[in-house]
Amino acid sequence: MIRHLTLCALLLAGAGALAAEDKPATPTETPKIERLKPEQWCATHDVPKDKCTTCDRKLIPALKKAKDWCSEHEVAESLCVKCDPKAKDRLDAQRPAKDAK
Repeated sequence: MIRHLTLCALLLAGAGALAAEDKPATPTETPKIERLKPEQWCATHDVPKDKCTTCDRKLIPALKKAKDWCSEHEVAESLCVKCDPKAKDRLDAQRPAKDAK
């Protein structure tokens, strides 16, 4: 009898834990991405100047040290649209407005 009660208590505790896991997670706020100024943007390669390794190869060691380097595609990991399709959205959000001077 005691075994049955213990088993029931364990099953109920486990079911309660599973029910708690089923609740949707609270959405976390996405950090706001600010639009860059035209002088901060490499118009030739359509990326932020501080990550344009095509124009400045000296940026690569710093990007690798910061763990922001995609070895497969030879670009900053945070800009690699092939590995992370959301990177395009981040780039679009940073790109200077067309009417900005």
